[in-house]
Amino acid sequence: MSFNVLLVLAGWLVAMAIFFGFIVMLRYLHHRETMALISHGINPEPRRRRNRGMLRAGLIITMVGLALTIGLYPVGFFLPPIFTTPFHLGPWLLPGLIPLGVGTALIGSYYLEQNAPVSNDDQHENVIAMKDHQERKQKERY
Repeated sequence: MSFNVLLVLAGWLVAMAIFFGFIVMLRYLHHRETMALISHGINPEPRRRRNRGMLRAGLIITMVGLALTIGLYPVGFFLPPIFTTPFHLGPWLLPGLIPLGVGTALIGSYYLEQNAPVSNDDQHENVIAMKDHQERKQKERY
């Protein structure tokens, strides 16, 4: 391998290490925040929310599919007329239409999902766990 190839690979490795290090740091800070809330007797997650990651993934996949579909559409103009259908559509659009459909389904499922409130059993267990934690903390003080 040449020096330039090794330099590019090292750059990618450093970039990936920074990216994953940032993710680990965010998870650690979220964990510390949750533990601080629990130590003060505050329930950190009182209700469950819709998964925003699903919406983000759906938007990204939809946009990639749309870009591929638009980018592959001119292929129909360069092929002989025997391969094309009306409006110059053809099977070469499938690499764009498939992610477009999957992304649209993810976006639809995000909006169809209901906000699920925490059930009484879950709330009761959280309250009991917090009371136990507070009692143990008071015993440690004395």
